[in-house]
Amino acid sequence: MTGETRRTKIIELLSNSSCPLAGDKLAEQLGVSRQVIVQDIALLRAANYMIMSTNRGYLMYPQHTSSYSRIFTVSHTTDQIADELYTIIDCGGHVRNVIIEHNIYGSITASLNLSSRRDVDAFIDKLKSSNSAPLKELSNNIHSHTVDADNNETLDLIEQSLVQKGYFIS
Repeated sequence: MTGETRRTKIIELLSNSSCPLAGDKLAEQLGVSRQVIVQDIALLRAANYMIMSTNRGYLMYPQHTSSYSRIFTVSHTTDQIADELYTIIDCGGHVRNVIIEHNIYGSITASLNLSSRRDVDAFIDKLKSSNSAPLKELSNNIHSHTVDADNNETLDLIEQSLVQKGYFIS
């Protein structure tokens, strides 16, 4: 299989999947190494394919990405991460990323792509099992999330809920 054919197949697989596809699974399915998949993903991104990396694999950005989004700046303890994310999800939001402002490196953004409690649970499990610190710990717990929703009313509800819980920073 040529590289072009393989990349076309990757786009097809990602486009038809509703959940992330792990790089090693793509590699196995296409008969190449995981490193070849990583290089193919980089080439596809350079060709303007909207592919995100999650902690569970690769995923195409939804074609129906909401035109309603807002960045919420929040602060909370590590033990409150799940509650904060559940609050956003339960109100109808999709957590696109986490953003921190670092004193040396400036703005650091990491994709999250969380839209269900199951997604949040998987993220929390990965965070715990990796023995890694969440990005917010590099910025005194202050961080932001880009949140997508179907309408501004949903974004307003998310903000109100984060305010009520004491997480929101205006």
